[in-house]
Amino acid sequence: MRRGHRGMERARASTTSALVVAAVLAASPLEAQTRRMALTFDDLPAQAARQETAVFDSITDGILAHLSARNAPAVGFVNEGKLDRNGGPDPARVAVLRRWLQAGHELGNHTRTHPDLHTTPVDVWLADLEAGEPVTRALAAEAEMPFRYFRHPMLHTGRTPEIKARVAERLDALGYEVAPVTIDNQEWIFARAWDNAMEDREPALAGRIADAYVSYMDSIVGYYEQQSRAIVGYELPQVLLLHANRLNAHALDRLLAALVARGYTFVELEEALADPAYARGDEYLGPAGITWLHRWALADGQRGAFFAGEPEVPAFVQEAFER
Repeated sequence: MRRGHRGMERARASTTSALVVAAVLAASPLEAQTRRMALTFDDLPAQAARQETAVFDSITDGILAHLSARNAPAVGFVNEGKLDRNGGPDPARVAVLRRWLQAGHELGNHTRTHPDLHTTPVDVWLADLEAGEPVTRALAAEAEMPFRYFRHPMLHTGRTPEIKARVAERLDALGYEVAPVTIDNQEWIFARAWDNAMEDREPALAGRIADAYVSYMDSIVGYYEQQSRAIVGYELPQVLLLHANRLNAHALDRLLAALVARGYTFVELEEALADPAYARGDEYLGPAGITWLHRWALADGQRGAFFAGEPEVPAFVQEAFER
């Protein structure tokens, strides 16, 4: 089922949110809920220091194997510019995307070149949005899979109501629904640190980084569980942002095991977004790329100490990242 983009009507969103929370709390006490999570991966075919097709293949092998072992669905968000070699889409790189669909996972649009909506003229950004879809849309049709989700690069969704409205209008016209994020994180720092350690032939350090990554992500999920209870009154089905990188090709199964230990079942993004909390729009106009939970909290007037306590990247990982 295709779900339409919801727009950003400020007064209606606030009223809807209050009614939704009251109804859900009355019908579903927290202790009776089962934790659910939708997994999403940005920057397909891969986020890697070495933009080589063999690297894309290796990353895809690892991630798809881990997802299959846990029977976990996912949505992968594509930057089609990464498919190009010699002036056009390289069939071997296109085949990497096809493997996601063959494994039963949806693909979505993440723009062609990952431009920043906060620094790119909106007309240029919208052109890049449309240029980011032709190959992926055709692959989805070939596989008889939906092609319906869009994710903003860097979670930057616009600094003015006018820009947000223009983007929403174009997304509606193209049939997209924005894929929100409720659990953002600094996974990309761990990923580059791990790559650096592996490139420098320091497997022991890479092992420490992978261990710290799983521990950090477990703590981040706990933080956003608490934030969800504070912001919407219960633990909504979470949407986790990850990237298609070498670290996840290596350590994703350990992360998924930690999430299962927390009581999570992995669900389709469509099922997660059917939760009434997501009926609330995105009113945020600030500079950061933040989660939808924190966008809603800011719209409700939360500030400062409310957001304290988010886990930090260990110093040794940050040092390895900065090499």
